Amino acid sequence: MGIVGHHPETGVRIDVERPGAGGPPWRYEGEAVTPSERFQVAALIGEDGAVSVELQTGAPAGLAEKARLLVRTAWKHAR
Repeated sequence: MGIVGHHPETGVRIDVERPGAGGPPWRYEGEAVTPSERFQVAALIGEDGAVSVELQTGAPAGLAEKARLLVRTAWKHAR
C-alpha cells in the first residue's frame, strides 16, 4: 500500500534525495515529517557509511538521531 496522507500517523517519515552525479560524500536534502510538522533535513553520507544529519532549527529533541538511523539503514540496504 502506498503512503496515504501528508503526515504519518506516528513516528517520522524521511523524504530525501540527492543529485545523480557526484561521489562521496553524498548530500541528501529533503524533509523529516512528523504527525504534526515538517522539518527541513540534510544528510551527509561518507564513503564509509558514516551519516551525519542537520535539521531545521526548532525540531524536536531526538528527531535528528531518528533521521540519521533511517538514512543509514536505507544506505546500507541500497549497497
